[in-house]
Amino acid sequence: MRIAYLILAHDQPAHLQRLVARLSAPGAAFFVHIDAKSDLAAFAALAPAVTFCKRRVNGAWGDISLVKATLELMACAAAAPGGFDRYVLLSGACYPLYTPADIEAFFERHRSTEFIETFALPDTRYGKPLERITQVSIRKSKPLRRFRWPLQNFLNRVLPLRDYRKVLKGELVTGSQWWCLSGDAVKYVLDVTARAPQVYRFCKLVDCPDEFYFQYILWNSPFRQNISHSLTFTRWSPGKTGPDVLDAGYLPRFAGPVIHASEFKNSPGERRQVLFARKFSAASAPVLDAIDAMAAGRQPAMRGEEEISSKKSALTKVKNGTN
Repeated sequence: MRIAYLILAHDQPAHLQRLVARLSAPGAAFFVHIDAKSDLAAFAALAPAVTFCKRRVNGAWGDISLVKATLELMACAAAAPGGFDRYVLLSGACYPLYTPADIEAFFERHRSTEFIETFALPDTRYGKPLERITQVSIRKSKPLRRFRWPLQNFLNRVLPLRDYRKVLKGELVTGSQWWCLSGDAVKYVLDVTARAPQVYRFCKLVDCPDEFYFQYILWNSPFRQNISHSLTFTRWSPGKTGPDVLDAGYLPRFAGPVIHASEFKNSPGERRQVLFARKFSAASAPVLDAIDAMAAGRQPAMRGEEEISSKKSALTKVKNGTN
């Protein structure tokens, strides 16, 4: 089992170094995209353990730049000799909840499953209105940061709604940015990006396209029948616009033989098994030490693992908004 870890990072080089060291294994390789605004020299200690993306993107939250940076990582890893069985997208604030051997064994048992969250768009319960794609979204950073909301509101008052049906012919779905895909699925996404650039162009003005682009492509593809759920634990406090930083209070959740998603994961659906968690930093070292100790003591590997199966009834669930 060869695993390519694709990591989007912009700060916390010490934590990123620990993340890479923790996941290192004979079949693992690491591809890292450092935001173009960040000083690459701060991450020099990671070399030669990782491959840095040569083409760096100036990223912004909720912007197409995050899709572009992810595609750069995917292309970089896919071009590596030998190829990979599994591609795992992580942030620089993630950390594994299991040992590398347990993670590899999990993916070995689920070779054909695509671990990417999908649920129907719109879903206003979780802040995913249809306006995400029918209205214009402007980059949430410099140089328009100060004027972004007034300008965006003005444009959406005077412009007609974007007719997504002219470009997006499939069903609309959304989900968590973080996924773990098979090599075949990654190749498919890269192929669609190359042969159907109109989808990417449309997403340039979509709000949070990093939670839409990959879901849309794979849901409307032969890979749909193999789609399961996200393997990354996040905890979204009600009313907050971002996930919580995970402190020692979360350790009891990570102690059992099978670790499940948070009850506050900012999405519908069952609380399924997870392998990774975010958000952490270098200041989280004592918590990470405890997680490592629990992972090492989890014997036999992954005992009590819940059954993971493709969502054969997923189409019905998405249409009903109950995925």
